[in-house]
Amino acid sequence: MNDPHVVALFYRIGHGDSVDYSKTPPLFCEERAFRLEVKDKRVRFEFKEHYATEDEARNAVEDYIGVWEFSACLENGLDSFRLNFERVQIEDRNPPLPVPGVKNIAVRFQGAPAIVTVKLSVVKNHYPPLPSGLRLCPDVQTMYDRYMGYRRGKEPLASMAYFCLTMFEKRPLSNRGYSNRARKSAANEYWIDLDVLSQIGELSSEKGGQGARKARGINNDLTNQESRFLNVAVRAIIRRVAEKAYCLANGDDLPQISLADLPPI
Repeated sequence: MNDPHVVALFYRIGHGDSVDYSKTPPLFCEERAFRLEVKDKRVRFEFKEHYATEDEARNAVEDYIGVWEFSACLENGLDSFRLNFERVQIEDRNPPLPVPGVKNIAVRFQGAPAIVTVKLSVVKNHYPPLPSGLRLCPDVQTMYDRYMGYRRGKEPLASMAYFCLTMFEKRPLSNRGYSNRARKSAANEYWIDLDVLSQIGELSSEKGGQGARKARGINNDLTNQESRFLNVAVRAIIRRVAEKAYCLANGDDLPQISLADLPPI
């Protein structure tokens, strides 16, 4: 090829047994660098900018895909949504001139499609919301991995929640150690009502049954309402760190998260 150009990348949506996108309506979106089309569990990135190789094009959408998968799985579970690469479409923007007597054929290269076997069950009436206002960073990934460990049954809810809380409270640069000052600083910096963090701390420290973080919580199981609160609250602080990372890069503000935004106990 004289001037290869990546026209589009193709992905297929993969998911676990609890999700069914087979009847989900198509989704279309115009982004700055590409047009996105989602239809029949297939995703097409059509590029507005020039990329000469598959690697360049895939690197251009890597963060977008990562945030999309993170947001979807944080809300709906680890295997609820992922994008599996299938193929690339490349064309020559400067094909050789036709030779008299020789038929000139436009050349397009496409990788072999991947084969994905998925069991379906619960029908979804929409695809996960497109990524917006989120940015991943190492701390987000660490807390997300611990939360997903809990969702897999590898860690109790209380210990996971306490880990995520203490890591969250350590994020402000002025914090040194785990203290009331650190909690207040984190609440102010991340626009979260201090009562939310205090409730997470109390439940994850004082309760949990056999999965309790402290011995005094062994005989004090979490109620269903308390478990639901911790589950949703931990997701909220993980998402808030990702939102704050985005705001630092874009100068946006965030609404405060209060107890009214979370399930009642």
